[in-house]
Amino acid sequence: MNTKRLIKTVLVIALASPASWLLQGCKTSGYQQADKTGEGIASFREEILNGKKAIDDTVKSLDAVAASATTDPRAAFEQYSKSVSNLESTANKIRKRAEDMRAQGKAYFDQWEQQLAQVKNPEIQQLAKDRKAKLKEAFDNIKTVAEPLKAQFDPWMSDLKDLHTYLANDLTITGIDAAKPLFTKAQTGGASVQKSMDALVAELNTIAATITAAKVPPQPVPEKKT
Repeated sequence: MNTKRLIKTVLVIALASPASWLLQGCKTSGYQQADKTGEGIASFREEILNGKKAIDDTVKSLDAVAASATTDPRAAFEQYSKSVSNLESTANKIRKRAEDMRAQGKAYFDQWEQQLAQVKNPEIQQLAKDRKAKLKEAFDNIKTVAEPLKAQFDPWMSDLKDLHTYLANDLTITGIDAAKPLFTKAQTGGASVQKSMDALVAELNTIAATITAAKVPPQPVPEKKT
């Protein structure tokens, strides 16, 4: 390669590089981080639904203890013990999913804030700031529903564990009969917690649709008639 051609090649690369860097930056789109946030919301929602089922199982097993008091409540109590343990494990998974979701949301809005600084057009910049503020407010609404649910669930879960300890030491007909008001309280509390879970799931559905881009599932290709 002669000197003139070498200089020309270097100039072409130098002039093209800024555009290449710009295009490379555009490849890492904020919507991709938004999709990750949406996936975090979906995982959180799925664990909440698992929690609702775990509550159903726990309440049913407690009913079985009461129903079998005059025959043999041992098997029913062992099932109740397993149900309480599973519910506690599910609650821990829900907390972990909530932490992951918050982290993904923070990463999304932090990235958006950084990219806003690169926008030169004041009109577009203001539009983006307004949209970011609205979406962040929507995302933060999760906390307004989730925190009351936690405050409701924790003491109810504590009562279930206390009731388990009580029954483990007094699985007699009289002992079970004396605890029936506590059984009723546990059932009522479980229904109330599930209602709050439904409200949180509805909020999560709304926020996921607000933050992430629309995505219509691919339609199946109709079979050709022979």
